[in-house]
Amino acid sequence: MNIPKTSDDFQNEFYSSIDLIDKIGDLRIRQFMDGLNKVSDEIIVDGIVKVFEYEKRTETEYTDQKYAGKILEKLKPKSDLDLLVILKSTIGNWNKSVEEFPFWIKENYGIESVKNKLTEFETQNLTEIESDKLKTIKWWLKI
Repeated sequence: MNIPKTSDDFQNEFYSSIDLIDKIGDLRIRQFMDGLNKVSDEIIVDGIVKVFEYEKRTETEYTDQKYAGKILEKLKPKSDLDLLVILKSTIGNWNKSVEEFPFWIKENYGIESVKNKLTEFETQNLTEIESDKLKTIKWWLKI
């Protein structure tokens, strides 16, 4: 297993680890998570955003996102990325059962900033799915 040097490396190692769950349980993903203390928050956040955006692993989507959420919960990586950009790119594919994602958003950006960005996001031309998922984020965060 390699220590990720880019967000693409992160994504490749992450998916390799997830794909081994049926064979060896969560050992590889736990080892991957343990190695992330040597990786910058920027690479971790970029990699995790890519996991939430990625639409081509429908059969493992929930598992992918659940472990991405566990990484957010355990490491609490900091990010300066624009929350609106993150929401636009992830909300359509985000699995509403993965509560770690909205909780990380709240912890990283602060509740007032999250409220403001969600209100701003609501004014955009959202699909029915995006609108429903936005409501779920608000529900998770009790907004």
